[in-house]
Amino acid sequence: MEIDLLNIEYCRVGREWNYRNVNNPYSRIYLVTEGSGAVIHHNRQFKLRAGGLYLIPCFTQVTMECPDFLSHYYLHFTARIETGLDILSIFKCHYAIQADQHKISPALFDRLLELNPNRALFEYDARKPIYPRALDLAHQLDQKKTPANLLETNALLRQLLAVFFSGYNSPQTDNTMYGLTRFQTVLDYIRRHLRDPLTIQQLAEIADLNPTYFSNLFSRYMGISPVQYVNKRRIEEAQKLLLSTDQTLYQIASAVGFSDEYYFSRVFKKIVGLAPAHYRRQESLFAHR
Repeated sequence: MEIDLLNIEYCRVGREWNYRNVNNPYSRIYLVTEGSGAVIHHNRQFKLRAGGLYLIPCFTQVTMECPDFLSHYYLHFTARIETGLDILSIFKCHYAIQADQHKISPALFDRLLELNPNRALFEYDARKPIYPRALDLAHQLDQKKTPANLLETNALLRQLLAVFFSGYNSPQTDNTMYGLTRFQTVLDYIRRHLRDPLTIQQLAEIADLNPTYFSNLFSRYMGISPVQYVNKRRIEEAQKLLLSTDQTLYQIASAVGFSDEYYFSRVFKKIVGLAPAHYRRQESLFAHR
């Protein structure tokens, strides 16, 4: 798994930290030290309180609210495996835990800040996309780091991420772990051919299985059907392109394997919850209070 740390900072926000329908290609972790707030995602509201550690997975529609003030550490990151899949886009886990119960303290975040200076957000307005520039800057900064620094940063990020999976019981998690190994060649083929036509017959041949058996086995272990998985990966790639390029919707649809722009828009809205044009112009959907 490759973890890219994009941004990290300790900051205080006020009532301006009030956004709706934020949806980004990176994940967030918050450690709250003072004040209060709330985030809403996965059809649940999570109260942000001092001592709480919170995870917002990538490609998740989230609403953020702060009634007064909130002091917290935040970090933005991606966690991708070899097939290009971000593990938090497919695995379920805890989204809110008490930091001290897992021996996570502000000192861990302070150490990450010490190891990774100059990674504060350059744009605090959540209505504006930051991902492409943040990723480029992170890679530039990482190239200047020592091996020891890179290893320690990676270890601390893994330690942080691991606590959200600690004690989380889900049979599907075990199935998916096996599925990632069993279908690694298939998943890698999908990653490399997202813009090409992909059929169950093709994917079954790669797995050396009967199409019906392959589809059933894939659905059992990955938790979604092959067609759903392909569409999910295509839409995730489309989200990145919408936020990082000025390509037309037709160009983006073609780039991720949809020959019909209108069908692309329907699939996009079904998965993301927003139409592609609205996703690109997220500022029109934010409410400031």
